[in-house]
Amino acid sequence: MFAPLPQGFPKLQQAVASLGSFALAQPPQMMQIGQRMRRFYALARERGYQGLSRGHIRRLPYAMWLDGEPHLAQVEPDLVKAYWDTHLPAAIQQPRLAKRWLVPLFYVYCHEFRRHDVDFQHFALRVRAALQQAQGPVAYWLNELQARFRWFMPGEVGLHLGRALLQSATSMRDVLARMKLWAGFLDEPIAQEAFAGAMRAPDDVLSSPPVIDRVKMWSCAEATGIRGSSVLRYPDARVALAEGLVRPWLRARPSDAVRTGLASFLIRHYGDPRLLSDVHAGHYWQGVSSPTVNTVQRWLVGDTLRGFVRLLQLTADEIWRYRERFWMAYHDQGAVEEAWLALGSNAALRAQYELGKTGWAQYGRLVSGAAADQSVLFLRIGQIVFMEWSHNGSLRACAHDDPHLPAMYQPEYRADELREVISMDFHNGMNERPQLTHAGSDRGTWQRKARDFIADHTGVTLSDQAILG
Repeated sequence: MFAPLPQGFPKLQQAVASLGSFALAQPPQMMQIGQRMRRFYALARERGYQGLSRGHIRRLPYAMWLDGEPHLAQVEPDLVKAYWDTHLPAAIQQPRLAKRWLVPLFYVYCHEFRRHDVDFQHFALRVRAALQQAQGPVAYWLNELQARFRWFMPGEVGLHLGRALLQSATSMRDVLARMKLWAGFLDEPIAQEAFAGAMRAPDDVLSSPPVIDRVKMWSCAEATGIRGSSVLRYPDARVALAEGLVRPWLRARPSDAVRTGLASFLIRHYGDPRLLSDVHAGHYWQGVSSPTVNTVQRWLVGDTLRGFVRLLQLTADEIWRYRERFWMAYHDQGAVEEAWLALGSNAALRAQYELGKTGWAQYGRLVSGAAADQSVLFLRIGQIVFMEWSHNGSLRACAHDDPHLPAMYQPEYRADELREVISMDFHNGMNERPQLTHAGSDRGTWQRKARDFIADHTGVTLSDQAILG
């Protein structure tokens, strides 16, 4: 279904070439026109619509659907029947008139698109029938849209048009221009249907970096009145968007650049899934599948670990490279299920500058009892939560259901409370203090002891080569 897309649209280009400089302008204010037409129709009803001009009847499609009002066929059934059976067929067989009668139908079809609505499906059927009789270049162009993209088949156009917009080798603007569509077309409901269809593309398509970039561009619109910001163009398609971006990576590992770009985009528009729970009803992650959310959380684990290591470098922690090797080995093994940071004041300032650029960075604050440069990394491996302190701080471990263990993902932590948590014993009773100090980093002393503890309590085993290099 998603075969490689041709570089252009030869038949469509041939069709539009015959139209000269023709291009569709931005649609008119259809609702206002429709409301005005309905008033005319109501006044003319008692006279059998004899007082209506050709222009009044030509604009009838704009009055088909109006918010809060019944479909026009229920209000003016005789007029609607006459439009389809008499007025439209007569006009569109004259090339000079066909454009003026067909364009309103096209605008309304794109703007009122509703795939599952019975009235809309009947509307699409009547448009297809009319195009078989229509003459002139605009009719040829619309017939080519139908042949190329199943444009007037509500159940199929999303997949075909979505493929074209997603996989074209040229910019979205150029694609729309070649198809003779107006600048704001992407905001029309039919474009949302195409977007949903594009999100059903195969994984090998959606995993391509150019396609990922196009999806992100297509899915965003500028926020009104907020300079430089963007919002999701199709909020109703938020689930399809998240699933489509992440699905190729449920069983594959993206490059660092792809992973960082996707995580940053999703956190910016959906929020950090680690900070949400059942009490946050209506959040953007609601309805997204667990495998998708878990994959994004797994990405954030790796980014949190990398952010911790980067802060250790910036704040002059002497053993940062040993910590990096040790904990990234467990992450690469897929053993680290959750990660979170708590930062002292200076570390937080550095994080705002360094990590804030990524767009995903979230962390708690150490509000008292810690040096300004200190930070604490929380990690969960199996049923054990580790608290890894920087700058000569100790490594502590607790059962995840320990009632004295502060919860992850809190906005603030008191350092004294974290230190008061009694650690599980890393030393098998051979040391007065149960926590583990980072002694003998260059000899692998604390690393081996922590590795053996993790193996005993979680079953995750790693070699000396993995943790020491």
